[in-house]
Amino acid sequence: MMIENVISRSLRLMFAGGMALSMHAAYAQETTDGTMQRVEVTGSSIKRIASEASLPVQSFNQKDIKKTGVTTVTDFIQQIPAMQGFSVAADSVGGGGGGVTTASIHDIGAAYTLVLLNGRRIAPSNSGTTIDLNSIPLSAIERVEVLTDGASALYGADAIAGVVNFILKKGASPLEINAKYSRPEEKGGASNSISISKGFGDIDEDGYSIFVSASHDEQKSLKASQRSFAKSGIINFNDPKNGKALQFINGSSRSAPGNAAVDYNRTDPVTGAVVINPETNKPFVDSVNLNPYALAHGGKCAASNMDFYGNGNCYFDSPSTIEINPESKRDAIFSSGTVKLGKTGFQGFYDLAYTEARVVASIAPYPADFSVDVGSPLFNKYLAPNLTPAQLANATGAVANYRLSEMGNRVYDYGTKATHIVAGIDGNAFGWDINSAVTYSKNKQTQEYVSGFPLADKFDAQVAAGNIDPFAYPVGSMPDAMRQALLGTGFSGTYNTQTVEMKGIDGRASRPVFSLPGGTAMLGVGADYRNTSYKVQQANVAKQAQILFDNAQVDSEYARDNAGAYAELMMPISKKLEMTGSLRYDQIGSIDDKLTGKTVGKKENATTWKVSGKYSATKSLMFRAAAGTGFRAASMQEIAGPLEDWGVTGGNYQCPLTAATGMGGHPLASYCSGVGRQQFEAFQGGNPDLKPETSKQWSIGTVFEPIDSLSMSFDLWNVEIRDQVTAVSEGLIFNDPAKYANLFTTKHISSTGKDVLAIKLLPINIGKVENRGIDYDFTHKMKLLDGRLTSRLMGTYLLRSRYTTPGTDDQWETSLNRYGSNDKVSFRNIIRATTTYETAKFTHTLSASYRNGYTDKEQTAKDCAVIVAGSPGECYGIQLEVPSYTTFDFQTAYRPMKNVEITGGILNLFDRNPPFTLRNTGSHQVGYNPSYSSALGRQFYLSGSYKF
Repeated sequence: MMIENVISRSLRLMFAGGMALSMHAAYAQETTDGTMQRVEVTGSSIKRIASEASLPVQSFNQKDIKKTGVTTVTDFIQQIPAMQGFSVAADSVGGGGGGVTTASIHDIGAAYTLVLLNGRRIAPSNSGTTIDLNSIPLSAIERVEVLTDGASALYGADAIAGVVNFILKKGASPLEINAKYSRPEEKGGASNSISISKGFGDIDEDGYSIFVSASHDEQKSLKASQRSFAKSGIINFNDPKNGKALQFINGSSRSAPGNAAVDYNRTDPVTGAVVINPETNKPFVDSVNLNPYALAHGGKCAASNMDFYGNGNCYFDSPSTIEINPESKRDAIFSSGTVKLGKTGFQGFYDLAYTEARVVASIAPYPADFSVDVGSPLFNKYLAPNLTPAQLANATGAVANYRLSEMGNRVYDYGTKATHIVAGIDGNAFGWDINSAVTYSKNKQTQEYVSGFPLADKFDAQVAAGNIDPFAYPVGSMPDAMRQALLGTGFSGTYNTQTVEMKGIDGRASRPVFSLPGGTAMLGVGADYRNTSYKVQQANVAKQAQILFDNAQVDSEYARDNAGAYAELMMPISKKLEMTGSLRYDQIGSIDDKLTGKTVGKKENATTWKVSGKYSATKSLMFRAAAGTGFRAASMQEIAGPLEDWGVTGGNYQCPLTAATGMGGHPLASYCSGVGRQQFEAFQGGNPDLKPETSKQWSIGTVFEPIDSLSMSFDLWNVEIRDQVTAVSEGLIFNDPAKYANLFTTKHISSTGKDVLAIKLLPINIGKVENRGIDYDFTHKMKLLDGRLTSRLMGTYLLRSRYTTPGTDDQWETSLNRYGSNDKVSFRNIIRATTTYETAKFTHTLSASYRNGYTDKEQTAKDCAVIVAGSPGECYGIQLEVPSYTTFDFQTAYRPMKNVEITGGILNLFDRNPPFTLRNTGSHQVGYNPSYSSALGRQFYLSGSYKF
């Protein structure tokens, strides 16, 4: 009854929105003689005709990919409406992305979306299961299959959201060269690519077949200053309700020229005596903020800085200095081959993929805090004249809050080398279809500090010698000798290296077992084993905290075994009804800490199940349904990771451990004394007490083809996760310091010799997650004049997306159509529509992508991220409604001869800017959300292919 109510309510919502419904049928393999070949279908261990599958699989071939005009796997995958919650390259701009891009089905998360290469796992980009899409070459892909039903018996119970399977090219093919160049209408962000491929041999005639391809692509960076909507962290706008002029602020108190905070003992205003705190028997310490440059210039901050809060500080416009899209490069080689193994009935096969990728991210110049001793030349020249007699007489120390603008931006180079090798056999013996292989897969990422990072000892020495003056010079005006002294403190080189290796073996077999009224029942069985190791090697500069403001980093090395076995039985009960059931057992080992010799965490195991079925009511109408369970253990880093430096918070916050918040009695409350709004230090680490996550999911849908030219279908799906592992966000910690009191700590700043307040971003089991929605697709084909017109509308409509507040199991929150406490938006409606008109010589494609609007992050007067324009310190509370976002793309392909194709196109045809948002957490771009819209604007591209 409950499921019936859910379905009926969901259908009413869908039809009320006037949506066409569908889920595209799976790709079918057809042989040269026109007969349908039984193949391995994504999601099943049983070979069968792909279009007969009972699970929802979206399939995209080479033509589909080319019509989008994209250059990379990442760009293509993230255009699919079923994808939400993925990571983009722009997340590397201060957001901790590390250059990694991911896939995420149904907004459930990249950790729950299993990415495969030719049906087998590849090495993840971290200590869990998340795959970096940068390691997969687009030029080598034959088709992409997306299984949107989760928890696979074949691939693993951890595929809770579903599976993305990249099927790579193979077999004989002519020598083909492809090249493409793309350039935005405005400056910045140009890209180009080139690839070459060739297939050799025929498996039937020659006994072997080999395919080889190589490719190169690169994307130029895009600076914030090159886009009007992202050029500053100080944004003027009006309250849409009353027209009031406002300013959105995402500046930093680490400014150029620098601010200073002077500590002094509190004195009695009458007697002048120092006031003692009876609880500590030490003097009360107060602090005064000031900017010497502004005080010397009539209270006016230097260029690129502003006084927002009237608290004595100038705030630096750091978002104006960043690159909002990072530079990237990728080189890839791929080869696949098949050889007949005599007369055994078996074939040997291999897959080989090697990729080198780089992402170069540039963020704001280095924030430097350092001590200024009382009585020192800097103190006497800049601070003492701006203090009252009582403050000066009782001064105990000062800290300069400085932005090292003359060093240039902090530039990170994330270099990835990915190797993937599979060797196996495929054939038939004793009535069984057998496939078995060994896999070696490796992902190695090196993080390089290119420029903009000062070494603490050199910097401190230059300041002590008077060669660096933090208080006198606005950006761009520092004397050359002083600038050279500052540049001479910089570090350039490797910071750390992360290596993930996966070694595995698997085998599966299927065969007919008995007859039923509807046909022959099929049995599939299999087992797999893999060992995954995760190693982080810190360079000496990281281990010894040689970078200014840094903490010592530690090496880590873990390993874990995974093993599983499964059985699947497909039963054609009648000519119209087919049922499939499967069981899988997984055992996940405890974590071996290779550096300490200890075992961390516990062994975990679970048995999961799945039942699916389809009912063919008529030749044109089919119903399908599935239900099952899933199981996922936390990643090795989530369980065993050491507490390590994670930089600073993305947003600015008021220090929360005060009497005003009821946290004045917190052991670390003294660290809030004299601290204004600022970014706080952050750590991340592991939690050995994490429990495994479990899931339940079901889906029900239909496929309807009333006429040959029209296909309609839809699938209603539901996923529930319990004990989900996630880190508490910085916003949650600062908004509810009482609940997360144990996540506050201190960090020692070597450059100042002081401890400051910091937070710990630790993973926890937050309780429950529930996602529900409808995937739909509508396809129509017709002849028109001398060509063929094909129209397709596909999308995902979220009905529910909610999660319990961290630490509770009954307080629900949602990010559905709103910026949630998890710093994300779950969009209710994402649609992509494509119309293609194809003739003998031309193919014209017009595409539209739609994403609905949402309720923006609330900025309260307490947060003070928004002020009344022209009134520093007059904080203003507001919450915007971010509008929907629609873009159109157009492409024309021309084939002057059989072996030549020239394609030209325009992405974002009407040059739509991303919607304005007040988001100020996560990656460092402001004014828009880079996770949901591109900053490139209108782009023109030209590509060509030639087959020899």
